[in-house]
Amino acid sequence: MENQQVLDASNHKFYFVELLRNRSFILLWLSSTASFLSLSTYLFAEQWYIITELNKEASLGIVMMATMIPRILFMIIGGVWADKLKKSQIMFISSLIRFLIVLVMILFLRMSWLEIWPLVGFALIFGILDAFFSPANTSLLPILVPKEGLIRANSLIQSSNQIAMVSGPMIGGLILAVGSFIHLFLFVALLLFITFLFSLFINEQENIKLKNKSTISELKEGIKYVRSMQSLKSMLIILIIINFLFFGPLLMGIPLIVDKLLQGNALDLSFIQSSYQVGMLAGALIIGVLTIKKKKGLAILLMISALGILLTFLGQIEETWQGVLLLILMGSLSSFINVMLVTSIQEKSQKDKIGRVMSLVSAFSNGLVPLSYAFVSLALVLNFGISTIMMICGIGITIISFIFLSNSKVIKEEI
Repeated sequence: MENQQVLDASNHKFYFVELLRNRSFILLWLSSTASFLSLSTYLFAEQWYIITELNKEASLGIVMMATMIPRILFMIIGGVWADKLKKSQIMFISSLIRFLIVLVMILFLRMSWLEIWPLVGFALIFGILDAFFSPANTSLLPILVPKEGLIRANSLIQSSNQIAMVSGPMIGGLILAVGSFIHLFLFVALLLFITFLFSLFINEQENIKLKNKSTISELKEGIKYVRSMQSLKSMLIILIIINFLFFGPLLMGIPLIVDKLLQGNALDLSFIQSSYQVGMLAGALIIGVLTIKKKKGLAILLMISALGILLTFLGQIEETWQGVLLLILMGSLSSFINVMLVTSIQEKSQKDKIGRVMSLVSAFSNGLVPLSYAFVSLALVLNFGISTIMMICGIGITIISFIFLSNSKVIKEEI
């Protein structure tokens, strides 16, 4: 047993060293990190620009929907293209176009043309391009890295991506503290150009063309299989409802809280906005150490109800540190829920259907997020304060979670 543990440890070290010697993997790793950093910085700049420069916080949801909806709609096509074309080629073309788009945005900014509708147009293009970049980036890794090194490679890339998402708002706040939005968008453009260069030099072998299969028949088979899993079907229902009540108020509410409740600046927003990502990173590290083998469904429902309570408190904060603390806790809980749910699905699903099951879970659980933005925007137009919106949604999440806790034995026992 001890010899086996020593062998496993030496193998992990060997795979790590081999990864660092793999030039194409390093380029993919750096390309992915730079892309995530550009995305998080861009989203920060976009939100703060709409609130502080345009003073149109009610339109924030429209711009965010313009990014989300095309991303969801075009993701399937992006996955098909990633299977048929060179993935690195899709990545560097997508990055190059996004780089040029940001340069056009800077021109619009200098000419005072960067109003809501141009921003909506840019957001649409960004969403579509990301729908092609993300599947190509994700599916390229197994081509560049041997099977025995995939776990360590995924760990490195996901950790770096999470750090990039945390760092974007913080870097953005620092740039605005000493510069302007032009400097901030120039920084985003630089990151996208770096992404383009890294993607361009990835040495990818030609893909093996897959046999033509009916996408519709495979999708129907996946839906039928998901419907046969009562525990998963019940969890999907609660995820759809919770995502609708949670992500719109959270993502739109953070900049509004900083501006309206705390009367803070861009640096305050960067710290508070980064806190959620810090919590997610911490949660991902902690859940990797913990061992939760039984009653994952019960734990997930309890954590979802805790998210509702924390969302209610978030709308009532008076100091920046309170928001930072609450969002770290919320990010940690979100990571716990995500990792436990994915693990449960992998354990329960047949191996030849896991891909379709995971894609359906992602599509169904995130499908109503754009409508959540629309709901928050409508509430703001009707003069509901962000504190009231968060309180109503937070209480709703907690009540729904307790209803499932009291009635759904399948979730609590089978997941």
